[in-house]
This record gives sequence, C-alpha cells and structure tokens, in this order.
Amino acid sequence: MKNIKIKISNFNKYLILFITLLFLYLFYLSIPALYNKETLQKELTEKLLSDFNINISLSSDIKYLILPSPHILVKNVKIFDDNKDNPKELSQIKNLRIFISQKSLLNQKNIKITRFLIKDANFLIQKDDFEYLNNFINQKFSEKKINIKNSNIFFKDSNNETISIFNINNFKLFYDQNKLENLIISEGKLFKIPFTFQWNKKFNSDSGSEFFMELKKLLMNIKNISTPTQNEVNSGKNTLSLGNFKFVTNYKIEKNLILLDSKESKLINNEIEYRGEIHLKPFDLNLNIFLEKFNINKFINKSDTYKELLYSNVLFNKNLSANIAFDIERVVKNKLFDSAKFFLKFDNGAINFNNSYLISKKIGKLNVDNSSLRFIEDQLIFKGNFDFQIKDYKEFYKSFQTPKRNRKKLNNIYFDIEYNIFENNLKVVEISLDDLNREPSDSVKSILQQYSNDVDSKIENWIDLKIFTNKVLENYAG
Repeated sequence: MKNIKIKISNFNKYLILFITLLFLYLFYLSIPALYNKETLQKELTEKLLSDFNINISLSSDIKYLILPSPHILVKNVKIFDDNKDNPKELSQIKNLRIFISQKSLLNQKNIKITRFLIKDANFLIQKDDFEYLNNFINQKFSEKKINIKNSNIFFKDSNNETISIFNINNFKLFYDQNKLENLIISEGKLFKIPFTFQWNKKFNSDSGSEFFMELKKLLMNIKNISTPTQNEVNSGKNTLSLGNFKFVTNYKIEKNLILLDSKESKLINNEIEYRGEIHLKPFDLNLNIFLEKFNINKFINKSDTYKELLYSNVLFNKNLSANIAFDIERVVKNKLFDSAKFFLKFDNGAINFNNSYLISKKIGKLNVDNSSLRFIEDQLIFKGNFDFQIKDYKEFYKSFQTPKRNRKKLNNIYFDIEYNIFENNLKVVEISLDDLNREPSDSVKSILQQYSNDVDSKIENWIDLKIFTNKVLENYAG
C-alpha cells in the first residue's frame, strides 16, 4: 500500500494554531478556578488593605469569572473603619468584583489586583465617621481605581435615624499620577435631584483641595476651594450659583465653628453682603444678609429655581436648624413698601417668617406676627398673621385710591392669609380693622368667601389688591 499524504493548506495550519493557542489561553485564564478559596479569601483581604487602605471583610461566597475580564466575585461583603479594637461597620455590599492582572494567574500568592467594583451597596455614615473619612481622603489613593455603582449613602444621626440619602449611580476614586492628585468623580441623586460631583486634592507644595457639584434641575452649582490647614484653622472660598444668584463666601473652620463672610456676591444685578457662623455640634446656622435692593414681586412670581428647591423638600429637613436675617435697604417696583427685614427660621422641619416686617415711609409698617410654611396635600402653603400699623391713614387711602365716603380714621389692619406658592393663589382668610377681636360684618365675610372660592376673584397683582381692599373698607361695619 502506498503511503497516503494528507496535504494541509496554510489556512488550516493557521486555524489549528489559533485554536490551540485559544485553548491554551482559556486554560490559562481558568487557573484561578483551582485556587484554594479559604486561602484566597484571606489573601484578597490583605491585598485590599495594603493596596487601597480599606478594611474589607470578605465572605466565603467567592466565585471566579473570566468575562468581561478575569475577576473574582464576592457576595455579602462589609467595610469597616480603621479602629483595631472595635471596628465599626461602614458599608454592606451585595456584589464586589475584584479584577486581577492576567500576568499573575499562575501563582495564587502573587495575584495582583488591578481595580475593584462595588455594586448594590449601602454606606452608613454618622458624624463620628467624618474624622476617619477625612483622614482617608487626605492620604494618597491607589492608582488602581475603585468604582461604585447603583449604591446608596445614608447619613444617620446619633440615634441611627436617617438624615439624608445620596443615590450613587457611578463613583470613581483613584490617584492621578500625572496631576499628582487624589480624584473623586461621581453622579447620582440627592433628594431625588440628579447631581454630578468632582473632588480633587493636590499633593504638591500647595496641597489644597477643590470640589465642584452641579444640580442642573435646580440651575445650581457649587465650587469650593480650600487652602492648607494652618494652626488647626482651615480656610477657603465657596461659590454657589443658583439661577441668577451668585454667592461667594470666604470661610474659616475652627474646631466645631465655621465663620462666614462675603462681599463679592450678586443677587439679580444687586450687590449683596453677608456674614454669619455655623455651629457643628449641634448644627446651627446664623446668617445676616444685607441687600441694597430687592424686587419681592419678581422673586415670588418668577423664580422657578427657589420653587423647585422648596418642592424638593431639602429645606424641610428635621435636622436643619438655622436663623437667617435679610436686611433689605430698598424694595423696588412695589407700590407700598420702601424697605424690609425678613427673619427666616428653620426649626425641626418647620419654616417660619415670624417678626419680619416691611416699611412704608409714608404709610406705616406691616408686621408678620405668626407664620408657617409647610406642605399640605402636596401643595406648599404659606400661612401668616399680619398687622399693618397705619402711621398716616390719609396716605394709605391715597395709595389705595379709596373713595372719600369710605375714608375713616384707621390705625391697624389685622389680617390672616393663605398663599399657595406653586399655584400662585392668595386667600385672605380673616380681616379686622383697628380692633383685632372685633367681628367683621356679614358682607365682609361674604367678600372673603367670594375671594376664597370664586376662580374669577383672585388677588394676583396690585390692581386686584386695591379692588379687594376697597370692597372690604366699603362693607366694614362701624
């Protein structure tokens, strides 16, 4: 029998070679599946601590996967702080993916981590954890990236009650060797409002840090530049842009006190100055704002930004305590008032403007005695008791163009209002002239009822207010 020679084409040779190499490559990638899991669990824990300075407790639920690139999937993982005697749990992670270098697969002991990804995690942060977090971000990060996706950050008070929640869609943390800086890049939601965030700390002679946060839905962005700490005092400059508002604040942090000062801010082409202080334990803000001029009507009727901010419920946080005083030198484009002072108080989730007042040089002074701002059936409602102290009743009647037959001596007008901010709907609930306890006539009550229920009878501008006021004056008994 003659020898039969099988001729193999060059293409088939290359194909066989390719399949052989692919098989060997896949076999090589599969080597970690043979690792001892107990030993691997311990070695990964040590490497995560040494490479990333993070105390991670890995469970025994470990699986090796090749795609999308070689990595180890660990479920039900926890992160602790650096307290060796009594470590505190900071995070609960459903899925942790530890990506490893393909060059180090042959030897389990020499395995190298290239990056890791945290998914579906809850981070639990309290005030006591800030010192640990501050120390962590002020040390050089690893050049290997830490990624966090689809997770939540819960800020809790000392009673373990949740104060606020950050939803994290994407979060990256690493050291940039080219720029010599720590870098954090994140996007997510704060009180259901989408945000983007970037923070960096430089490791050079300056060694300051910067962060930038943007909330497009609110037309808001915040930029902060801090300078290196000197004599335990940290200082910096914060710029807050909110629509047409721009607040530039210089600050100093001394232990549990932050001092604020600004002379560069602008409010709708208006010069603004303010100074104040923030106490951190417990949190309390006191701020005095000085405005050269202010258009109250334009702010109330046309500022979608502040309405969106109020609707987000951010300002109704039960842990927010603040007293803010607005000293307005000149009220512009207003038929009645020349200047004003507003006292805005945030207290345990409630907001009021008690003791605020507006001044008319010719007529008198309008005082806010009792007030509240709150959500009622998904509508933001302002309620207030007012006392209009009439200094010159003749000027009052002149401004309101009141017929002479209805002009009587007048010292005070007491009235209660309800104002739906979202719908721009104002209702006068009660009104009394001179005597607060005096019952108004039935005809006046009928007018109030008409303006409360009739959609065609609304107080939306100065003309509507004059018509309403003169109707009351005409029908008021006595």
